[in-house]
Order: sequence, then structure tokens, then C-alpha cells
Amino acid sequence: MMNLAVGSSSRRCATSIAGACALLLCSATFAGSAHAASSILGTTGTNPAAIAVDSAGNIYTTNSGSNNVSKITPRGASTILGNTGSHPLGIAVDSAGNIYTANYWTSNVSKITPDGVSTTNWAATGSGPFAITVDLAGNIYTANTNSKNVSKITPGGTSTILGTTGSTSTPNGITVDPAGNIYTSNYEANNVSKITPNGTSTILGTTGSYPSGIAVDSAGNIYTANRGSDNVSKITPDGTSTILGTTGSHPQGITVDPAGNIYTANYDTNNVSKITPGGTSTIIGTTGSTPASITVDLAGNIYTANVSSNNVSKITQAPAPRPAKPATTWSSSAKAKTITALITPVSGVTYTLTAKSGRITKKGSCKNVTIKQGKKKLARRSCTIKLAKGKWLAAVTPKKGSVSGTASSKTYSFK
Repeated sequence: MMNLAVGSSSRRCATSIAGACALLLCSATFAGSAHAASSILGTTGTNPAAIAVDSAGNIYTTNSGSNNVSKITPRGASTILGNTGSHPLGIAVDSAGNIYTANYWTSNVSKITPDGVSTTNWAATGSGPFAITVDLAGNIYTANTNSKNVSKITPGGTSTILGTTGSTSTPNGITVDPAGNIYTSNYEANNVSKITPNGTSTILGTTGSYPSGIAVDSAGNIYTANRGSDNVSKITPDGTSTILGTTGSHPQGITVDPAGNIYTANYDTNNVSKITPGGTSTIIGTTGSTPASITVDLAGNIYTANVSSNNVSKITQAPAPRPAKPATTWSSSAKAKTITALITPVSGVTYTLTAKSGRITKKGSCKNVTIKQGKKKLARRSCTIKLAKGKWLAAVTPKKGSVSGTASSKTYSFK
């Protein structure tokens, strides 16, 4: 299941995208900007304000100028899937493939089934819903800019006000974490509100200037795209706020991949920024005209909804390189029935020692050690595993991020 929540407004040219990708996507690792290629995937309706992707890689945009939703297949075939309420600014897709839009002028949510059946007034919201997201249970949430609150809509369409976002806030973006906590980026208050599942509302932390988009990673860290200060804020679960990195001009949409990389759609410079977890910022590719929202698929491809050019850009990232086979010195003790692997470590790479005999697999423990080589002291990683009698295939597997490399292996027999 994948869902992304986004919103945009012609009043302020501000857009938001939630990072439910971090919750619901799964395992991909993405390379740097040197390996990215940009193209136009397909066309949309008028003024695509928000974007979402399903688990099959289909792209959906909510078109604020034509009051409908476009569907673009992975091969670029574009159709109008269904109609919406007036001026839809946010879009989300649930695990069953149903599409939901936040309709700003009619203050309601539209639902469109996978086969295109539209219920344009599916459920009411607060005033001026600007962005939308869906949780793991299928509940829908909207950030209501004018009434400064969040609506919750059950899968059956029952709507309530979950909580408020602050008297000076204009919530532009919304996202939800795995525990069901809701977060909004408050455009004019330069902060983030947190609303618990029981409706308790607090200010989690501050942001840069005019936060538009918001996303959450798997660790519960919150990120905002700050349109006024051209940067990204990071807020930890305990409310500590920092500027993670810089972006292109007027970032509006934001998303996060499973490796913790942040991507922003930069409205004025027609490109996408990537910020690593360590805060390194690069431009990874260009887009169509005025990209307002952004999402990432299971393969790590980036997509933007381009408001002025009425299309969707795709930025393809090459897979990250696999770590090299580790330099390993093997030793064993027949009496203790142990195997030890002494590894020459590489920065950023982790190592796992396993041993397999038939259907049985055991895992060893590792620690850092220092060895002497002449007058030199060398850092090594020592991994040891204790086994029973039998024939065992021992292997040291390197891993960087979520990418595993070629293992170093050796066979042992214990009597």
C-alpha cells in the first residue's frame, strides 16, 4: 500500500506532499544525481496540483483547473480516471486503489474507485481542505486551511473534526505516522502541529519560512519544504528542529525514500533537490514547468506534477552500487566448534556472518578489534560463530544501506 498526500493553492502557489512513502513503501536504495535521467512521463488535466502513486506504479494527479483526476500508467498512457469536487488540491490512494481528493472550494472529499466510478461529494470536511492523506486502517485526513483544523473520515464516509492546528496556522500539508499521529505544516505560523489519534493537538516544532510540504520517515522524523527560505526543516519526535539542507527556489512538494533521502519539487527553478540524511544537497534532475508536488515509487523513480505544463515528469535513478566482496581472513577451532572471520572494514558498510547446514542457519556476533602489523595498528571487524557438528557453509555478507554485496564464504566440517 502506498499513499501520498498533497495540496496546492493558486492563492499562494503553495503545495504540500506528505511522506507516507516512508510508512508504506518498502525497500529501495537510490543513487546520487550523477545517475539520474529526466523525462516527461505523460500529460494530465489542467493544472495538476497534487500527485500520488500506487503499488503497481500508476501515477495519479488531481487537476485543480479541470476538476478531475488523471491516471498515467508506467508506460505513459494517460486517461481521465474520474471527476472531483471543485478545485481539488490534494490526492491520496488507499490499499485498494481508491483515489481521494481534497476539494478546496467545495470543502469536501471525492472518492474515485479503480474503475473510475466517482462520488464527487463523498464526505464533508472543514473549510478549505488543502491536503489529504490516508492511514494504514483506511481513515482519511484533510488539512483544512480556512478552519485551521483536521478532518477525519472513516472508510465508511463518516466525517468528524479530529483536532485543531493553531489559531495563527494555515495548514498546507498533512501526513500520518505508523502510530496514527497526524502532522500538519502550518504555512503562516512556520511550525508543525501534531494531533494524536484521540485528538490532542500540540505544536511539535518550528520550521523555516512558509512550510508547504510535509513528510515523515520510518523513525518518526518530520520534514517540511520551506517555500520562503528555500530549505528543508527536520523535526525529531521529541520536537528538536534543525535545517537539514538547502533546495532549489520555492520548494513546494516533499517526499522521503526508505533510505531517508529527502526530495523536493522546486516550483520556481523547475527541478528536484535531493538531500541525504547527512544534509548533503544536490539537484538530481529537471522537470516540466512549475512542479508543485512530488512522489517516489517502489523502484526509486521520482515523479512531479507540473502545474503550468500540465504533465508529469519522471526522474530515473540508477540503483546504488553493491558493496565489494569483503577481504576476509578465516580461522576456526575444531575443539570449540567456532569459526572466526577477520574483516578489513570499508566505511559505511556493515558485515554479517552466517553459517548454513541444510535447513539450519545460524548468525554470528561481530565486534571492532585492532591488530598489529609490524609497527602499525590496523582496525578490523571480527565476527565469530559457534556451531554444532556437521558441514557448514560460512559467509560474510557486506551491506550498505539496503544493498547487499557479494559474500566471502568458506566451508567447514566439525566432528
